[in-house]
Amino acid sequence: MKILIIKPSSFGDIVQAAGSAAALKKAYPDCRISWVVFKQWEELTDIFSDIDNIYVWDRNIGVKGFFKVLKEIRKTEFDIIIDLQGLLRSALLAKMAKGKIKIGVPGMKEHSSILIKEPYPENANINATLRNLEPARFLTGKKFTPEVNVKINDNTLREAKNILDNAGIKENFIALMPFARGKGKDWSAGNYLKLIDLIKKKYPFYGIVVLGSKNDYGKIKSDNIADICGKTNIKELAAILSKSSLAVGADTGSMHLAAVLNVPSIFIFGDSDVNETSPCIGKFSVIVNKENQKEINGIKPEEVFAEAQKWIK
Repeated sequence: MKILIIKPSSFGDIVQAAGSAAALKKAYPDCRISWVVFKQWEELTDIFSDIDNIYVWDRNIGVKGFFKVLKEIRKTEFDIIIDLQGLLRSALLAKMAKGKIKIGVPGMKEHSSILIKEPYPENANINATLRNLEPARFLTGKKFTPEVNVKINDNTLREAKNILDNAGIKENFIALMPFARGKGKDWSAGNYLKLIDLIKKKYPFYGIVVLGSKNDYGKIKSDNIADICGKTNIKELAAILSKSSLAVGADTGSMHLAAVLNVPSIFIFGDSDVNETSPCIGKFSVIVNKENQKEINGIKPEEVFAEAQKWIK
């Protein structure tokens, strides 16, 4: 059986959708799953062991990129095509691809349900990870427990070790991922600096690694951290996170990746829908400002540190 999943973006959304591939592999053990992904996230889909093939969609070249990936997809006739993106362009891609069964996901937007059947539309507002499992339930009549299977090869683990060695990180370390798109997700640098001081005072033998893009380098200034922002690709990021003792950060793709890697993770939530985007897999805590969720900086470093102590061994 050949199955095509269309979920081209973004980082966190793809991580939360990866469980759909695991569910389909359970339902159809001999199936082959292909995944349509935007070029910038190609490495991310490559680390999920339930994905057998990747179609790369280069959106930087506009309409040309759409028809280029469509041409490749149309070389295969699929048994099932699932649009997990739920937007007009992804539904159009599914509509024009060759497939026997074509369905979307609860919460189809931009009138895309005109093109592709929307299963269980009443579940449009449930948690994203669970929502992405609904197409598999629709196809099989079975409920699936969320799980994501990740593969990290030995070469990537060695590269990750080299990065950590060069940063002076040897054994136990905590990963901080402070940087997120959107002001409402931004727990300030000052808060992270206070948290760093609290951690180093209590646990001086733990290293602290700050992860992010190259544009994030230097945003957190402290002698107590190893700033390796921009020094990892996605696969190396996954390898480093897999070796960390604890991950702390905002509602970001890299934090969701840490959670599915079963790394104890503390999510500092601000102005985003906790019910929709909170993790469902792994060992995690979710912290919000109970008085005013939109004011993320109302969360005190001491509160986050108290939660961290529950996870640090």
